[in-house]
Amino acid sequence: METEPYKLDVKDFLIKGNVGGKKTFEIKDSHKLKLDEENVLESYEGELKLTLLEEEILAEFNINYVCKTICARCLKKFDREGRLSFDREYIVGKRAADEGELIVDKEFKIEIGGPAVEEIAFDIPLKPLCKESCKGIK
Repeated sequence: METEPYKLDVKDFLIKGNVGGKKTFEIKDSHKLKLDEENVLESYEGELKLTLLEEEILAEFNINYVCKTICARCLKKFDREGRLSFDREYIVGKRAADEGELIVDKEFKIEIGGPAVEEIAFDIPLKPLCKESCKGIK
C-alpha cells in the first residue's frame, strides 16, 4: 500500500500557539487509493484537532470514510462506510525522532494521509459483509 503524502501546514499554529493551545482543521481527501487486492479507499473526511505540547503536537483524528470492497458471502462489490477516531503525536524539531515516529518537517508540515490510510486499512474487516442478512452466492 503506497500513499500519496497529504500534508497539513502547521506553521502558524506552532509560531502563534502556546503550550496547551488547540486548533481544529477540516480534512478531506478523495483520491482513490488501492489498499489491497480487494479494497479501494474512495474518500475520507473529518476533523483534526491539534494540541500543542512541550515537544510534540497531539493530533486527534475523527474521520468518516468510504471504501469499495467485496462481500465475503455473495462476492459483490459494495461501498463500506466507516467512522474512526484515533490519536497521533508529531515530534517538533527540538529532539530527534525515533524510527517510526511522526515529525513536523522543515517546512512546518505534518503528514496526515499516511496515518489516516493506515487506520482505515486496519478498520476494514477480514470478511466484510454487504449486509448482515446476506445469503451468499445464489
